[in-house]
Amino acid sequence: MADNVKLIRDCFDAFGRGDPGFIVARVAKDVDWRHAGGPEIPYGGAYKGRDGVGDFFTKIGAAVDVLTWEPKHVLPAGDEVVATGHWTGKAKPTGRTFAADWAMVFGVRNGEISSFRVVEDTARVAAAFR
Repeated sequence: MADNVKLIRDCFDAFGRGDPGFIVARVAKDVDWRHAGGPEIPYGGAYKGRDGVGDFFTKIGAAVDVLTWEPKHVLPAGDEVVATGHWTGKAKPTGRTFAADWAMVFGVRNGEISSFRVVEDTARVAAAFR
């Protein structure tokens, strides 16, 4: 379980330094990656496989300037890792900023991320894109 927590912490560090390739290399070939959000959040939706996760990060990079990235708790839960944190960003299309707390659940199988779910205040994020 400690290895699972380290995997997720390492991926959070990679996101913070703008290295999505590090994360994509650590997801399972059949990963099920889902980000909540309606049509106003350009990166919301369901993604499959490494190419899908790469597409997710391409969309986030095109849509958001990440201003702060603050993972707070990263906890083992069997074959899952549960994390909480906070981030702020600027929606590139509008220049509006947002701040949102988040919770994430990662499935881990054989040392790779097999699933991802996030819960955050999507209304705040979506408002920045309007």
